Amino acid sequence: MIVEDERIVALHLRQQLTRLGYERVTVFSSGASALAAIMADTPDLILMDIHIDGDIDGIETAAGIPRCLHIPVIYLSAYSEDQTLERAKRTHPYGYLIKPFAERELHATIQMALQRRKVEFALKRSEERLYLAMKAANMTCWEIDLHTRQIETTGPTGILYPDGNCSGIAIDLDTFLERVVSEDHTAVKNAFDEAIANGDFFDVVFRAKDPEDSICWYRAQGKTFAETAQNPRRIIGIIQDVTDQQIASTRLRQASTVYETSQDGILILDTELRITSANRSYANITGVSIEDSLGQRPHILTRTTFPLSFYREMFKSLESRKHWHREINTQNANGDHITLMAQIIAVDCDDGSISHYVAIISDRTAIRRAEEELQYLAHYDGLTGLPNRMLATDRLERALERASAQGGRLACMFIDIDNFKTINDTMGHGAGDQLLIVVSRRLKSLVSSTDTIARLGGDEFLLTTEDIKDQHAAADLASRLIKGLRIPVNIADRDISISASIGISIFPDGAQNAQDLVRQADTAMYAAKNSGRNGFAFYQSVMTDDATHFMTRNQQLRRGLERGELVLYYQPQYSRKTGTMSGMEALIRWNHPTEGLLGPGEIIPVAEQSGLINEIGQWVVEEACAQAMRWRDQGHPALKIAVNVSVRQLRSDDFVHIVQRALAMTEISPSQLELEITESTIQNDVRIISRLHELRRLGISLAIDDFGTGFSCLGSIKSLPIERIKIDQSFVRGIPDDQDNTALTEAIIALAAKLGLAVTVEGIEEKPQLDFINNLECTDFQGFYFSRPVPAAHIFD
Repeated sequence: MIVEDERIVALHLRQQLTRLGYERVTVFSSGASALAAIMADTPDLILMDIHIDGDIDGIETAAGIPRCLHIPVIYLSAYSEDQTLERAKRTHPYGYLIKPFAERELHATIQMALQRRKVEFALKRSEERLYLAMKAANMTCWEIDLHTRQIETTGPTGILYPDGNCSGIAIDLDTFLERVVSEDHTAVKNAFDEAIANGDFFDVVFRAKDPEDSICWYRAQGKTFAETAQNPRRIIGIIQDVTDQQIASTRLRQASTVYETSQDGILILDTELRITSANRSYANITGVSIEDSLGQRPHILTRTTFPLSFYREMFKSLESRKHWHREINTQNANGDHITLMAQIIAVDCDDGSISHYVAIISDRTAIRRAEEELQYLAHYDGLTGLPNRMLATDRLERALERASAQGGRLACMFIDIDNFKTINDTMGHGAGDQLLIVVSRRLKSLVSSTDTIARLGGDEFLLTTEDIKDQHAAADLASRLIKGLRIPVNIADRDISISASIGISIFPDGAQNAQDLVRQADTAMYAAKNSGRNGFAFYQSVMTDDATHFMTRNQQLRRGLERGELVLYYQPQYSRKTGTMSGMEALIRWNHPTEGLLGPGEIIPVAEQSGLINEIGQWVVEEACAQAMRWRDQGHPALKIAVNVSVRQLRSDDFVHIVQRALAMTEISPSQLELEITESTIQNDVRIISRLHELRRLGISLAIDDFGTGFSCLGSIKSLPIERIKIDQSFVRGIPDDQDNTALTEAIIALAAKLGLAVTVEGIEEKPQLDFINNLECTDFQGFYFSRPVPAAHIFD
């Protein structure tokens, strides 16, 4: 039905509707005539012009239509002022079209209105069926005689019968209560007891076993009635199986919890994709409040202008597959770019028509940024922005392919910053990072734009330069790099002087592949370091096997220190007087990844020659103190730990500071740490002697290790801050058969005792040695006879 007072408009509408396939289109020009026709022949839908001639306008006409007819009304108007809209809303229209409107818009609005009416009608019928079903619900009415406690029933509920058959004999109240699960038994019994005692109404939901021993949910309601002449005191009520309701309620609570707590945005959309409900995560993701979202289309579909094909694909997918999903790059309300995974699922009515849509919005912004960052970090160094090892290797391989195809030459330079770890440790990692950034910028400025300068890790850089003419050109470039790096760097208001050692390998003179070329440059770099640092060296194929082994071992040791492959073993020392453990010596070991556990002989010579001894020595001091702290926290006694110190460490200006820092960080007593030095260390070195006095003033114990091998005299030692001497195992080895060693050992121990020095005898391996030394005035024993060096975890076993 069309209610329109302008005849031309009405006829045009009628033609449009006929074209669209609508049948029996009637036209009325006034509200009164339309109402009369409606009562005679109810239309499926009314297109109502608001401003029509007559005593009543379109809104009043719509208000006069009996609600029981459920006729959808769509208002047509050229006006949309607030007052008119408010009046129109009170009549609950199915649509509101502003003139002029397109035929497609008219058709869509009519279809949606008819569909809505259809859905509402289906819903009404469903409600009627539910009402009838509730009336016919199979509930059991029960009556409990409180004198006999027997239950009489009307209607079938298996829980009240021993065999689940309602025609059987009903159970008594106590048997019924026995079927209630233990968790709910108290609540049910209390409900009955209170009802019996007070005559109150009770309503309790509980779980109980049915005759097949399945757990079901039940709801019991009842009230106690007083005794009368005709009836005993009794409880009358109903009991119903509510298992399905409980399951549904649980699922609903679970769904509600998921909806409210999900990290994903969840939307309920009407058939026009307008939001009817949104959770908090959607507001967090888009920056649009829930209140502002309601009634609007999803922000993610409107914030960014997508091509028409985007929407076509979305609606086609929803129509054909009832589902659409896609990753979207858009913006939130603040204008920030975000990446979302959007899914829209169509929810059907029973008749197959779409009831509504559910949209799930996952914020993938962080994931995408992480992927981009990972992609960047996979090829570039995060600190300096230079290519990393992977990208450097790839570019080197490509450069080798070009050089091989064109008969060209290229140089591979391995660059290592001298003494970087010392700078890093003394000034902090932040200063070390700043230094690496400055170095990377300088290196980049000193090479051609076609060259590749990369950071391999730590303080190591790799330069690949193509079209190198000869070794002279490579040497000139290396010299230029060394000179450019020598300029002091100001960090934290301090001018830091740096230098670099560079190893160079040339293609095609040396290796023929990238891996070997880098290895050769690395080997040459260590040769440059061993030659005094601050220089460069070309890889030479005539290097001896020993030198190659040394450089390889040096490289492995450096990597081992960085990767935590070094460990400390501990050899216990025992008191001669008490026979109990009085201390221990920390001894370095190397968990080599391929060669197994290596001893000091594979570590100390390489470290001394390569200059790595200071770094390893620092690690030993710090690790020994840290282990002492761990033992203390585990409740073990605070025994003295002896640590060997090299001459290079004692000559280092920051050695005392390193020891102080290790003690401060672990909060162990300085007296618990004993530093062992060799005799040769202290001879005629005023600087070292001064440093020993400084350490002693801190409360740290000092001992001379391997005493007797350096030809020191006890008289000169007395003037030093030494508390203990350790007799070298070379003297002990011949005791008691070797008269010379025996005499020397006796003399050293006797003189040390007179000078007030403690004496530890090392290298005791056999009982005759122990028996002899035990009669002397030594302080402590140490050797394989008592224990080999063991890991920290077993020292107190």
